[in-house]
Amino acid sequence: MRPPLENVLRNALVRNLELIEPGLRPVQLEEYPLPNAHGTRGSIDILARDRHQMWVVIELKRSRSSARQALHEVNKYTELLCREKNLAPDRIRAVIVAMPDDWDELLVAVSHAARDWSHDLRGYRLLLDGSGDPAGAERVELLPRAFEPRVTPIHNLFFFTSEEQRDQGWKIISKVADGLGKLDLLAADLDRVAEKHYIPAPFGLYLAVGRVNQEIASAGLLDSYEGPEPFAAEYQAEYLALCAICNRLAHSEMRGMNMESAQPGLLKNLADNPNWAIRGFRGTGAYDDTAAFEQQDLFRFLAGDERGDSQVLYTGTASPQVTSRWKAFRQEIRQSLAGNHEWESLVESWLDEVSPKVGDGDIGLHVYNPCDLLQAVIHGWPDRMEELLPMVIGEAVPRHGLRSSVRGALCWNGRGMSLPDAVRLVYRDPLFLMSNIYAGTVWERDRELLDLLGLHYVLLESIGPAWSEASESDEHRIWVQHEQGARVYSSASNPREYRQAFATIAADGEIVSVGQYIARHSHEAEIVAREYRAFVNAVQ
Repeated sequence: MRPPLENVLRNALVRNLELIEPGLRPVQLEEYPLPNAHGTRGSIDILARDRHQMWVVIELKRSRSSARQALHEVNKYTELLCREKNLAPDRIRAVIVAMPDDWDELLVAVSHAARDWSHDLRGYRLLLDGSGDPAGAERVELLPRAFEPRVTPIHNLFFFTSEEQRDQGWKIISKVADGLGKLDLLAADLDRVAEKHYIPAPFGLYLAVGRVNQEIASAGLLDSYEGPEPFAAEYQAEYLALCAICNRLAHSEMRGMNMESAQPGLLKNLADNPNWAIRGFRGTGAYDDTAAFEQQDLFRFLAGDERGDSQVLYTGTASPQVTSRWKAFRQEIRQSLAGNHEWESLVESWLDEVSPKVGDGDIGLHVYNPCDLLQAVIHGWPDRMEELLPMVIGEAVPRHGLRSSVRGALCWNGRGMSLPDAVRLVYRDPLFLMSNIYAGTVWERDRELLDLLGLHYVLLESIGPAWSEASESDEHRIWVQHEQGARVYSSASNPREYRQAFATIAADGEIVSVGQYIARHSHEAEIVAREYRAFVNAVQ
């Protein structure tokens, strides 16, 4: 039987809306016209009220090519109701009603819209009787968000005696991953570059386990969990997958191969260590084609999951008026500044202030937040200090108006004890440093060290005409963290307070960055580097 025309269905359905949902009643029997002062207009197929007194826009479709049109209509009519009838957005929802076969084309598009739309959106299959009249309606189960592969904090390090053995080990790992349900694994090849003949296994493989899609994972993987690892309670399937990989390698009889646990942040330490070099990346599942990613993406995935764990290094841009991207951008910034309360609070406050001024312009931030001054000295002194020291560089550029440039600084106030004394007081000895590195608690010790040295995180801001170079005529501001929160001092609005704030973060009348501080105390830096470097390099 050929289904009746759309207007015939509408007229029959409007008199019996309870077929869709109990309590639905029409606002009027005819289509509901919506004029609009901005030009667009139209008529809602059925405008109804539900049992909670919400307004319900019902769009009736029976064409298999109508997904885009149906979504366009419900978007337009919900917006017009808000504008023309002065209704609150949370009092409006939408329903799309279509024939069962038509949902083959509608399902994907409607599911996507329902997840991201601010209004409640539902779908119904309209069932007809032998005469072609509406006999009932089934609610459509919309598709859940697609499984999103991402790297988890379940990491491990493997060491091999040769490149060939590492390739053999990777073949075993890949085979285990395939057998457990095509796991997503990402790994980095690490080579020991220092000439140390007593190192038995100089070829490393840093492995991270991706999220396990439990719908396709092998049943045996999900049977039990007894792991003591700190992340394993949240990532049970991923931890069990790593255990299976380690057990298989342990029984592979590869002479000289060994392994040790790892966690996010360790790869960054190895990358900063001059004794190790990252030679490349490899993966399985979603990461099988590593050529699809840039090298910095792969490193970032391994150094710290961008959706969950701290990113030591981060670069990103966003426009405040692109809501979804702006929300993600703010979250990414918070993750990158984890463990650094001062910069996190100051940058958040700066973004709160500049975002309304920027409008549909652009804001960009580059963050390097290692929270580990001692390792910067160990691995960076004397030639690589600048690239290992913390930094924040930001720019807020509106389409029209003043641009704002911000620079995060770790400033010395001219006070504090000597660098060697402070390091020995906080870390006691090189072994204690290594225990903190592997426990992931260096950032806590680093905060103690900075306080003893008189170093504090601040933001320095310059405001001037957009699209121009900074000049002396720009307004200068200092953002400082107090117990009550972030506070800003302006050279333009209150010069006296600005000078007072400047004096609290300056040494002898000038702002001394941590790099300048190290340069001024080069002899002390040399003592610390020599004392800790030999031990750390031997262990790493």
